[in-house]
Amino acid sequence: MIDNEKELILKELPEAKDYLNDLNIYDYLKVIEEKKNCKKCKGLDYCKNVSNGYYTNFNGNKFFLEKCQFKKLFDDKNSVDSLIKTLYMPQSIKNASFDNYYLDSESRNKIFKEVNAFLTDIKNGVFHKGLYLVGNFSIGKTYTLACIQNELAKIGVESLLIYFPDLVLQLKNSMKELSYHQLINKLKEVDVLMLDDLGSENMTPWLRDEVLGPVLNYRALEKKPLFISTNLDPLSMQEHFMCGFNTNEDEIKAKRLFSRFESIIRTINMNDSKKISR
Repeated sequence: MIDNEKELILKELPEAKDYLNDLNIYDYLKVIEEKKNCKKCKGLDYCKNVSNGYYTNFNGNKFFLEKCQFKKLFDDKNSVDSLIKTLYMPQSIKNASFDNYYLDSESRNKIFKEVNAFLTDIKNGVFHKGLYLVGNFSIGKTYTLACIQNELAKIGVESLLIYFPDLVLQLKNSMKELSYHQLINKLKEVDVLMLDDLGSENMTPWLRDEVLGPVLNYRALEKKPLFISTNLDPLSMQEHFMCGFNTNEDEIKAKRLFSRFESIIRTINMNDSKKISR
């Protein structure tokens, strides 16, 4: 019986010839069995091997577990997903991709080129300004941010995409809690910050001076990229930052805050793009 098994091993694994003996014969048989299982396997849910997603392999008389193709794909996807963080955003945006991006307008083509340049620079450790995407509803501003976020994850860059109006509510509700300071620090320190629908919230002096001011100042000084989607053009956003007051002090604070934006973002108006539904 053992002779037959040795004959099978040497036929299937001729490289085991110099190492095969009575003590490791069953280890080599396991290698053969698990590799055959892998050839017929349709996915991790169908794995027949002892360790799900792994097969036994060998180097001489040393045996070890190796990831199968499905396990590698699963781990790669999870690694990418771990870099994609969102707050108050629909889960569907995680499927956003430039593979499905409409290049049907001058602004979309400009965005596509700008993003490619941004990705090249960030991979090389070179600072590149983010984007201030302005335009009407339903022209794909949020989808664009999600596409950028997924591309960042592919190159190992962590980003945070936030629906800004809901963030404001969360901050107000947690002002006296540790979570408030943790969230502010996250906004400051994440590799790439994306604020979706900025300008649709009720701007207040507290939000301007105690939240956006410190966050943008930190990111500007540390050269950390920022991306924004909004319905407000730059001039309207400055007026928004005045919080409805017409004092010189509020005007100065509003201009100072927007100057922080301009130091780390480029404006692209998307109003030449058609409305889309996904």
